[in-house]
Amino acid sequence: MIGFTYVDEKEMLDIKMKNQDKLMHQTFEKLFYDSLGLEHFTIAFSYGSRLKSLNLSENDIGNHNFLILMPIFEANVGIENLNVADCQLDGSCVSTLCNILKSKNEALKELKFRNSNLGDEGAIAIAKLISNNLTLVNLEIFNCSIEAKGGIAIGDALKTNFCIETLSIGHNEIPRSDEDQIQQSVIFNTQYN
Repeated sequence: MIGFTYVDEKEMLDIKMKNQDKLMHQTFEKLFYDSLGLEHFTIAFSYGSRLKSLNLSENDIGNHNFLILMPIFEANVGIENLNVADCQLDGSCVSTLCNILKSKNEALKELKFRNSNLGDEGAIAIAKLISNNLTLVNLEIFNCSIEAKGGIAIGDALKTNFCIETLSIGHNEIPRSDEDQIQQSVIFNTQYN
């Protein structure tokens, strides 16, 4: 749990008793969030390019705090596997990340955003990232609030990207016919690579 302050179990019971209202409104964990943990993590990994794989999934980092991590992506141009699923990111944050990856990363093979609120803004940013990418083979944008405009952008990007072999795009707001056409592009890529 990157960025969360450690609290001893004995103390936790007392804290929970004093914060019943936050427990009921699902804001309890935010009491312990500390961006200092993210800042230290960023400092540790933003000098030199040594990361090949980075899995930040299921850390409810959120947009504001995720931006603290951006120097990691600028420095580590050889990240092959990046998983930021379930991190509470929106389209604006993903757009910033995709711009960095597009201009800096030379090796990205797997990218996961599952269960994020990317919307069309995030989908368009991903489309720009993948349009001429020659390394990415696995993309997961499952349940990311993508609508027709974002789906069309992804579909258009796949017309110029022949490397993506696996795409998880279900549970979005994309019309079924567009989703089928997108999947057909990926099947074509798989058969002819």
